[in-house]
Amino acid sequence: MKESRFSYENVEFIFQHLENDHIAKNWEKGHFYELELLELIREKQFKGTYVDVGSHHGNHAIYFSKVCPAEKVVAVEGSPYNFSFLEANLILNGCSNVVNHNLIASNENDVDMELFFNPVNTGNTSAYDFRNSNEKTINKSIKLDDLLVGEKVSLIKLDIQDMEWFALDGCRKTIEKNKPMLIVEWNKSNKHLSQINELLKKYGYKLSQTLYVPSLVHVYEA
Repeated sequence: MKESRFSYENVEFIFQHLENDHIAKNWEKGHFYELELLELIREKQFKGTYVDVGSHHGNHAIYFSKVCPAEKVVAVEGSPYNFSFLEANLILNGCSNVVNHNLIASNENDVDMELFFNPVNTGNTSAYDFRNSNEKTINKSIKLDDLLVGEKVSLIKLDIQDMEWFALDGCRKTIEKNKPMLIVEWNKSNKHLSQINELLKKYGYKLSQTLYVPSLVHVYEA
């Protein structure tokens, strides 16, 4: 295990992580992962609740908590392995307005699901075994609609390695009620693109921006 520290706008941030882990290389170099996207979100000055699905070790959730005007951040991370780092990093950075959940966002509740991961790229954790990984874990699923009852959701970020459709399908009530900005990472290899586009069209969303930061990230607004 390693600890990286860096300053951003005169605030010190601390991240515990595995040495040479892909996303952690950004912290070792002294900056947030996907900073261009994070600063775009900050410019919107959303209040209310920010939802970070696929929180990994806390890069986005901590930025939302400490830099953006979020009243509350809901962090959802399916991997128990990644979740242990997320918990530690939220404490290290004093993120008192973050509520974290070690569950897999999907369109069904309480289903046992396998997650596969690469020890040198723990951000690439998925229910799909992309690289014939020998490492896997199991956790329960949750519908975001049930997790976010009563929340005034202004933003939802989804980065869950081709599971985005299932999370969106389990979040229809929240999307319809709040019309939050949606940050969705998906690549053309995603088998559910037509379902994603159909759902977003149904609720009046349009693609406002595409970023490569370095992953392909799509920004949708209603």
